[in-house]
Amino acid sequence: MSTSSALSVVAILISLIAVCFTGLQWREAHAQLLLSMRPSVNLPTEDDINEGTVGIALDNSGPGPAKIKSINYFIDKKLVGDVNKAVDFANLGSDIHFLAWEEDSTLGVGEKLWLLKWSKKPRTKKDRQELDEFVDLIDHRLAVQVEFCPVLSGECSKRCSTKGWCE
Repeated sequence: MSTSSALSVVAILISLIAVCFTGLQWREAHAQLLLSMRPSVNLPTEDDINEGTVGIALDNSGPGPAKIKSINYFIDKKLVGDVNKAVDFANLGSDIHFLAWEEDSTLGVGEKLWLLKWSKKPRTKKDRQELDEFVDLIDHRLAVQVEFCPVLSGECSKRCSTKGWCE
């Protein structure tokens, strides 16, 4: 083999190694971008009747928007399904407002939506009793599970409002 042929082979090998290295760098940068845009979806519960709204919310405190795949409700650690079934199962009154979520809807960065909330100030003893029952439900009997994905792509995650109840 001549010297020029050997140099050509070495040049081709170095070029292939450079292409592979560049491809791996692109892949790593792409993975970092997806990771940096990962949403952080939470299910905060507000149960202080003296502080604004009482209920359970869905919020996104992450740096990227979230695509909501599903929201399931559990009462007494048993899956009851969507919000309509949970409201019926718990026999909640008409003063409860709830959000019926459509699959693949997007939750923006910093956005907070109330999944279930008490809608009025208790004016009568009956209202107060219903509000107390609602607070007891969201504090001790209800769990909400949300499945969400980054909008750009990536692995979906599930989050439960009460650890160990959504299994």
